[in-house]
Amino acid sequence: MGEMVKQRGGALYATDDRYCVDNGAMIAYAGLLAFMEGDVTAMKDTTCTQRYRTDDVLVTWRKDKE
Repeated sequence: MGEMVKQRGGALYATDDRYCVDNGAMIAYAGLLAFMEGDVTAMKDTTCTQRYRTDDVLVTWRKDKE
């Protein structure tokens, strides 16, 4: 994250490790938003990439960023 922030001239503020836990609900909600936009992937074609850069994700549900 630090590298992404630096590339964009921003500032990064980290939280206490006690609050850095499972992001399952956040990931599920992002999946729901993608599904509602028609972005569907067959289970056999899915992968899991730990440490995926968030700025590499194609976001199709943000209409204000077209």
